[in-house]
Amino acid sequence: MSITLEAIDVPESGLLELNIHKIVDIKVKAETARRHVTRYVGDYIGDLLYGENPTLVLQGSRTVWRVPIAIATGKLGRLGQVGVVDVDVDTGELAITQGLVQEIEDNAHRLVTRAPL
Repeated sequence: MSITLEAIDVPESGLLELNIHKIVDIKVKAETARRHVTRYVGDYIGDLLYGENPTLVLQGSRTVWRVPIAIATGKLGRLGQVGVVDVDVDTGELAITQGLVQEIEDNAHRLVTRAPL
């Protein structure tokens, strides 16, 4: 598992000092977040979409599982990543907007139309 830190200022070069002390109560497991995202994208966006292994993301006062969304076909297998969905580790709420849905649909369409027949 990997952890991503967001909302910190990183210099282009030189020293970066990080002092991290954060206690996170993870109530929603990574696998549960992945399954919820897979179910949502499969039911509401496209049945060739699924969630992959999430990354834990620390966003200031909030912590989420960031679940990559991939597209695959039975014949060609995995075609690529089409987006990400954040899942709150406390509530399990999926951060999905209409704009995100459109982005996922557009990216999926591009990958499918470029795939060899």
